[in-house]
Amino acid sequence: IARGLAAQGIAVLRYEKRTKARPQDFASGVFGVDEETTNDAAQAVATLRGLDGIDPKRVFVLGHSQGGMMAPRIAAKSGHVAGLILFAAPSRPLLDIVIEQNRRLAVLDDGKTSDAERAAIDNLVEQVRLTRDPKTDPATKTVLGLPVGYWRSVDALDPVKDAETDALPMLVLQGARDIQVVDADWQGWKAAFHDDPKVTFKLYEKLNHLGIAGEGEGSLAEYMQPGHVDAQLIDDVATWIKAH
Repeated sequence: IARGLAAQGIAVLRYEKRTKARPQDFASGVFGVDEETTNDAAQAVATLRGLDGIDPKRVFVLGHSQGGMMAPRIAAKSGHVAGLILFAAPSRPLLDIVIEQNRRLAVLDDGKTSDAERAAIDNLVEQVRLTRDPKTDPATKTVLGLPVGYWRSVDALDPVKDAETDALPMLVLQGARDIQVVDADWQGWKAAFHDDPKVTFKLYEKLNHLGIAGEGEGSLAEYMQPGHVDAQLIDDVATWIKAH
């Protein structure tokens, strides 16, 4: 995406998430989604606005998957975002989606859920229950080994409401073969913004969660095959940015 947009004269700033670049900062287990994502992204907007060659009034946030879900919150934190591009963005609570994803993936390979897969899903459901139980210590690690406090900060998000409050131009992109962020999320965005003239929707029939084209039903194995983000999707992003 960065290379494709740069080729069309659009500057891109991308960086490693703080939890990867400086994991030692999170050793205490006391952190939320703002410390992980929002604050740094807002700082990235500020950094870009101060660079020569960048129009400070035309800085956009493009977020993929969880990043797309966070983009409206990032814009609110910054106060200097011209528009949002949401690519495969959840519109529903992430903890509910994680359970749904695991149930879906369990049957993708052979059409049924094995005893081991069922046990893992049951364990995940219990972890989500513990996370949402106010009596659980925030430092307790549950889903994906992350602390309850972190998940509670994510669970409190309402990306659709945040986007409505931002009232910014938006480009919402979705692959029809996405097995992680699915049609229910796409419909969540459409239900909220289908009649908003500032919001554009693009659905790509052949694209998976990574924006890579394929045939038939999506699968995890597909992620292991080298590929490129669809050129049409990148062109659509570039065209939309230039129009705003």
